[in-house]
Amino acid sequence: MGKGLFRLDLRKLSHALLMGIAMSLLFFLSAMWLGLAHGGPTLTLSLIGVSLLLEAQPAAVASIPLGFSPFMGAAISILANLIPIPLMMLTFDQVIRNWPWMRRRLRRADRWSSKYGRYGVWVLSVLTPFLGAYLCVVVGFGLRWHAIRIFASVTLGVVASTFLIAYGGHWLVRLAHLGPFHI
Repeated sequence: MGKGLFRLDLRKLSHALLMGIAMSLLFFLSAMWLGLAHGGPTLTLSLIGVSLLLEAQPAAVASIPLGFSPFMGAAISILANLIPIPLMMLTFDQVIRNWPWMRRRLRRADRWSSKYGRYGVWVLSVLTPFLGAYLCVVVGFGLRWHAIRIFASVTLGVVASTFLIAYGGHWLVRLAHLGPFHI
């Protein structure tokens, strides 16, 4: 396109879009494959939906009454929670690259990012259980951190918190069934 406010390199965009769609499809198909191997399609799709809407941690809790083991419930929830992230990252990257007013607003973040960006991005792993994966991706891009480090940090936070919650919830259910209250 010409000299407008919004310049777009269609070749780069199409490659990035194909890669984002392929990664999202890979996460979805992996979650479906795991779910179909350990439950029905309805249960799997409901767990994927909960994970997309409410994040992976509540979906991991919901997987226990649906009959999934803690490991399978957490794994499906994690994969489902990662479905929109490649497309979100692509969108934010294109907005930052192609909108000059957005780049100007983020110049201050560039200075902070160059100072703390290499290791500061890992704070997203700690924030992910509290803020959620999607908001942490936005924060990471707003602070102009490297995209692969953002993805790795957010994924680490999602994996750790989801497995902790799934196994913790399963342990509490077993404790309630063994205890004097027998719920």
